[in-house]
Amino acid sequence: VVPQAEHRNVSEGNRVTLSCALTEFEDVLQVTWQKESGKSHNNIATYSKINGLKIQEPYQDRMNFTSLVLNETSITFWNPRMDDSGCYTCLFNTFPSGSVSGRTCMSVFGLKASVHYNISEDHLIAICNAVGLPEPTITWNLFQSPPKQEMVKHTNGIVSITSKLEIYNAHSIRIQDLTCRVSNTNEEMELPVEMKREERSSLLWLLIIVGVLIAVVVLVLMMLCWRRRIRRK
Repeated sequence: VVPQAEHRNVSEGNRVTLSCALTEFEDVLQVTWQKESGKSHNNIATYSKINGLKIQEPYQDRMNFTSLVLNETSITFWNPRMDDSGCYTCLFNTFPSGSVSGRTCMSVFGLKASVHYNISEDHLIAICNAVGLPEPTITWNLFQSPPKQEMVKHTNGIVSITSKLEIYNAHSIRIQDLTCRVSNTNEEMELPVEMKREERSSLLWLLIIVGVLIAVVVLVLMMLCWRRRIRRK
């Protein structure tokens, strides 16, 4: 079996076709495409003249056979996703030779990211998540101490990263200026930490209260100093 290409690279959302062909003529009864998942192989599509086409549910409406010649098989992903990355087996069920297979792989390049946060008693925790192929990186434009990062490398090449940033005196920075920057060799994006109106107003009230308390303390100290001066006189 000869695959069209041993490895295909494609950007997420761009059509891609995987193909295999028998090098010698065989009486092919059925063609099956499988996706490798660790040590197992999961059927994703089958075709035979007797039973016709069968596409497994996770791939329906986004993948189909584009060649129905039994000794030359092709499947096309109309809108490939990053999690489609991996290796695929084209399996020919022939007579009288039995099963004959080939193997081809593809990498679907992409980048997805999100940011969320929690703020309580002037303590801000912001978490930025990124999933990408090639491997993404996460940076913050503001931080008091280095953020904590966790990375997971999946078997299909996709990399997931979580970055946790903590700021203990959130009033000392402008929250609306806090941004998570995510990038890999193909893409980059900026995700601002956007506060809800009620959280902005609560933080504003907190700053006002702190300011008033400081003003009261300063005023009391000034009054005490003034009284001491009068008594001395």
